[in-house]
Amino acid sequence: MFGVPRRVVAVGLVVLLLGGGLASLPVAATADRGAVTGATDGTTAGVGENCTYKAETASAQRGPAVGTVQSSAATIESNGSLVRTRSADTQRRQPRRQGGDTAGTAAPAAASMETGTATSGATQTSNGDVIQQTQTYARVPEEPGEVAVTVAYEIPDRVVDLETHVPAAATVTGTDGFERVNESVYEWEETTETATISYHINPNQTIKKSGPEGSEGRYLSVDTGEWALLTRSRTPTRWRYTGQDPVRYNRTLRTAGPGAAGEEIVYLGEVATFEETAHDQTFTLAVPERSTMTASPISVLDSMANASNALRVGDRDEQVFVVAAPSGAVEWGVEGYQIGDADMWVQSRQTLDTANNVWLHEYVHSRQAYETTQETRWTVEGWATYYAAALTLEQNLIGFDEFRAQLAAGGLPVYSDVTLTDRASWTSNANYRKGALVAGRADVHIRSATGRNQTLQSVFQSLNGYRDPVTQSQFLTEVEAAGGETVRNTTATETETTATVTMWNGTTHRRLFGAIPARIGYGLPPVDRADAYRADSLYRPNAPVGGSEPIRLVTNETLAVDTVVENAGGEAGAYNVTLAVNETVVAAKQGQIEPGERTEVEVTHTFADPGRYVVSVDGDTVTVVVTDPAAASVTDVTASPKEVRQGDRVDVTATVANDNGIPGTIAVEFRRSDVVFAEQRLYLSPQATTTVTRTVTLDEPGTVSLSAGDGRTTTAVDVVVSAETSESTSTPTETPTDTRTTAGEGGGFTPLVTGLAVLLSALIARQRSS
Repeated sequence: MFGVPRRVVAVGLVVLLLGGGLASLPVAATADRGAVTGATDGTTAGVGENCTYKAETASAQRGPAVGTVQSSAATIESNGSLVRTRSADTQRRQPRRQGGDTAGTAAPAAASMETGTATSGATQTSNGDVIQQTQTYARVPEEPGEVAVTVAYEIPDRVVDLETHVPAAATVTGTDGFERVNESVYEWEETTETATISYHINPNQTIKKSGPEGSEGRYLSVDTGEWALLTRSRTPTRWRYTGQDPVRYNRTLRTAGPGAAGEEIVYLGEVATFEETAHDQTFTLAVPERSTMTASPISVLDSMANASNALRVGDRDEQVFVVAAPSGAVEWGVEGYQIGDADMWVQSRQTLDTANNVWLHEYVHSRQAYETTQETRWTVEGWATYYAAALTLEQNLIGFDEFRAQLAAGGLPVYSDVTLTDRASWTSNANYRKGALVAGRADVHIRSATGRNQTLQSVFQSLNGYRDPVTQSQFLTEVEAAGGETVRNTTATETETTATVTMWNGTTHRRLFGAIPARIGYGLPPVDRADAYRADSLYRPNAPVGGSEPIRLVTNETLAVDTVVENAGGEAGAYNVTLAVNETVVAAKQGQIEPGERTEVEVTHTFADPGRYVVSVDGDTVTVVVTDPAAASVTDVTASPKEVRQGDRVDVTATVANDNGIPGTIAVEFRRSDVVFAEQRLYLSPQATTTVTRTVTLDEPGTVSLSAGDGRTTTAVDVVVSAETSESTSTPTETPTDTRTTAGEGGGFTPLVTGLAVLLSALIARQRSS
């Protein structure tokens, strides 16, 4: 069992009892399974059967950004200013851009008792303007079956118009700053920077589901009058704005009163929240007052944290939000429900010590970023069922016999006519049952063929990198890349035909699973680590450029990134870390890493052209904006000396400054009486100043203008040149003078000088007498 990070346990409203809970067959629903009826707020319209339900809240930023642009266009207004159009919340599912797959240092967060209001996870930050949408939810006690929603927009100055949609069945109760266009569309009046719409919705939704994920009742979300558990309203929003940089969109959920909110799920009522941070994920478990937990909240968080560490498949969301839905208080239609990137609820009676571990099943769904075709749809539930059981076994919560029984069910005669790639052949929840067994067998085949150096997680990780729905051919290609051609052929047979599959025995399991194989994950370092992102160029050699997003470079600069490589497994393994730019791999490095080791590997890429780029490592992303270099300028010119003779040389020094936030360049021209005598190209880092000196000989007498500049603007200094040349002018002879210091008074003669004077007088007198 993996180590568990430290945590702080809060005393909540609920009394946690070890009550009885009857576990059902495998497992829970996710948002697009089955036919949903009774949806009155438009949040589940058009839902299909595919289990994972990724909402439209993908983000181009790292961090839990809750709104993203779905489309953009540009038009030219009559006044000539460029106006761009963007929209958000218009689709039910988008590829996600945050995550990463390295286990960071755990920073325990205290659990807290929610007694006032609740706000969903952290909001997106951006260097540009942001439209901030805040959805606030409140119970309407006098009207059971209704929830009040207020949608508020904070609109930046560059936005010229904005429109939003309310759910089709909502009852609008008030607006401020919006005018109605039709029954569901409202347009901003452009008179205020904030605008709101208030409406009531009926959150009661039902689902008809039988088999592994079904429960005794029918509710998917509900308002009882005393508490409510629901998914957020979808509010498609479109806006137009001016300027080059995009105006972004950010969404936050809140509760007006006691409750808890994620990015997609809201609980209204008294609730205790528990948090645990581990492996670059923060897990929040909301336990309503009316919920009786079978497993303790901390054990649930620990189990998810351990699963986070064990699954090295990419798509690791920073925030995971879980509600322990009150079992027995409502006739729920499913045992659990996952929606969006990483929001879910699980009935509070669900246990951890079962191969049908609903808590981990739903968590695995949150790690599935890929979309499927009809042929690969079985992997969604099949892999979630397999990994939920495998992770529970790995955490020593069950034994091999229970794990074996869970998977062996997929080999029962009832599935003898099932072909997993043919959905029409599925009977008795074959995608869960036979899908889990085939997933496990693919894992066994890959481990056996590679000496446990590769596992099914390699395939999982690769599929998470696909932008478009994964076809059967692509799936098999990734299986072959992990395990070889023989494994591909075997997996093709087990998925494309009605071939009988059987469960492996304990001996095989001990041989292939006994020691944890290499589990190698990759990720980008936190963007606030400035020195983990460096620019190398003529402007700034190996200079830190991290600290905030986007990272700003100029053309022809090389970005070096200290990518994180970690082996959470029990054996050494080979790593292959790749750096992608706009989903195209541009650099890679390979090496060997020991078990339990975490290291940083530098990968680089040179950006030749301006543009906005998404740099990614295994699903973890950072935005890089590349522009042409700024224009530096000459701010001062000095000459030394300023008075010379004909033929003398003068040093001209230019002070050059780059006052911009990006690197700058300038070709400095040195001029003598407006004639260029020297030129120097300079490259400056942001906010940098330097000097450059050139020497010129002045042959003509008079006042000479010496200047420096960029060819368009110059800064000048005058030098006076005398007509006398250095060669024709005699140099005066300097007579050295002895300078002596005496401590006596008088004329300064010393006794030695006085004696010499007397002797000289006597010699002169003798000469005259002779």
